Amino acid sequence: MCENNQKIRPTLMGLNVGDSVIFPIARLKSVRTQASELGAIYSRQFTTKTDRVAHTIEVTRVS
Repeated sequence: MCENNQKIRPTLMGLNVGDSVIFPIARLKSVRTQASELGAIYSRQFTTKTDRVAHTIEVTRVS
């Protein structure tokens, strides 16, 4: 799991296809925004999964 002080953009840029990373749910809006922007700019695809019980958001690079 990522710490609160880990930067979102460099973490998502470092993902290879099939890799996942988990962020605290408090960063939900920022994580989704960055995943969307990086996907558009660099022709990558990400999926997000929110776990309300664990209070986390998981981002997976799919292409």
